[in-house]
Amino acid sequence: MARARSSPATLLDALMPSWEVHEVHATRVRASADEVDRALRAVRADEIRLFLALMTLRRLRPPRSAASRPLLETAQAGGFAVLADHPGREMVLGVIGKFWRLRERCVRAIASPDDFVAFSDPGWARAAMNFRLEPADDGTCGLTTETRVDTTDARARRAFRLYWTVVHPGSALIRRMWLRAIKQRAEAAAAQK
Repeated sequence: MARARSSPATLLDALMPSWEVHEVHATRVRASADEVDRALRAVRADEIRLFLALMTLRRLRPPRSAASRPLLETAQAGGFAVLADHPGREMVLGVIGKFWRLRERCVRAIASPDDFVAFSDPGWARAAMNFRLEPADDGTCGLTTETRVDTTDARARRAFRLYWTVVHPGSALIRRMWLRAIKQRAEAAAAQK
């Protein structure tokens, strides 16, 4: 059953107002929104415990160079597109794929945010995730990531649900560890000032 937001509060809401599956993770960072944004853009796979191992289990096999490159670059090389980017506020990434096909890479190129929003070919899923930064008066920053997935038909929905049942625990763990790595990098930078 699809869920929807009645009015967009975030860039993610505007780009993917309805979804069938979603997960949300958040943390508080003792650093400014600018420092958190810089950390988000710089954090590497080797700063996220178990990331490469979990990706290999999912048969995504990131290239060896992924460990030393910013994770956002690796995500884009794997088919994610930046759908919206307001530095210091929110970044939204999206991908269109048949994620349940583990033996073959089945990701569709996204030409533009409008292409992502309008996509409806049968047999596919659209996935979007954001990183949202909310500065607080005390100099800290709230950091949230939300992932939403919407399928284009009943057959894709069934295939994705089965896939999600298996990968969700690892996906949730990756998101939490990603936030932790961003937090550690941003707080280390803030402590040096």
